[in-house]
Amino acid sequence: MTAYITVEDPFWCRTQPAGDGHLDWTGYRNEKGTASFHWRHTGYSALRIAYRIRTGQDPVGYAHATCEHPGCVAPDHVADSATTPRRAHHAGTITRQPNGSDDQVKALIGEGLSDKQVGKRLRTSPKRVAAIRAELGLPSGANRPLTFNDRWAANTEPVDGGHIRWTGRLRDGTNPAVLHEGHDASPRRIVFERLHGRPAVGRVQPGCGYGPCVRAEHLEDQPMRDNYHAIFGSAA
Repeated sequence: MTAYITVEDPFWCRTQPAGDGHLDWTGYRNEKGTASFHWRHTGYSALRIAYRIRTGQDPVGYAHATCEHPGCVAPDHVADSATTPRRAHHAGTITRQPNGSDDQVKALIGEGLSDKQVGKRLRTSPKRVAAIRAELGLPSGANRPLTFNDRWAANTEPVDGGHIRWTGRLRDGTNPAVLHEGHDASPRRIVFERLHGRPAVGRVQPGCGYGPCVRAEHLEDQPMRDNYHAIFGSAA
C-alpha cells in the first residue's frame, strides 16, 4: 500500500489529465460536489491543496477554479477568493451551473443511481447520463439492476504496468468502495475472493507496489503477506 509522505501525494493520486492543462478529480466528492480526501485522519479540500501546490501557502478565502472546465482541480487553474473573485460571484455575470464531468457521471452510474438521480446530483441532463450509460454498455435502470461486473466496468481503468486503477468512490477518501448486494463493500475483497475461491483474511491490499491498484492478481490478504515474509525471512 502506498505510503503518502506529504498531503500533496494523495492529491496527485486522485487526479487525471483532461487536456488543455485541466485536471479531473477522480476521488471522493461530498454531497455539495466538493472534491476532498482524508490524509492522516484529517479531511482536506482538493482545491485548497491545489492552491497550496501552486503558491506554497494556504488561501485566505475560498480556493476556487478559474477555468470553465467542470470540476477542474489543476493547481494552475485555482485561485484565492480573497484576491480573485469567483466567476459565479462576478457582478452581473450569468454563469452556467456546474454539470459534472463525464468521470463524475460514470462514477455515479457505477454506484447504481438512475439517470434522473445522477442528473439531479450533478445538475445535468438525464439524457446526457443515458448517453454515457449507453457508451459504457450498461443497462438502463428499467431493464435490470446493476451487477458488480457492471459497477466494476464503470469504475475501473487499465494503466501502465498491467495495473487496474479504481476510479469510483473512495471510503474515507482512501479505500475503494462499491455498493454490492445492498451493502457498502470493498471491490478488492470481492475480486480477490472470486480469484482465489476463498474468503480473504485481514485487509486486502495491492502487493504490486501501485497503491491505487485493484487488479485481482495483484492483491494480497494477510496470510499471503505472512507467507511472503516467512519465505524471504528464512532465506536471508
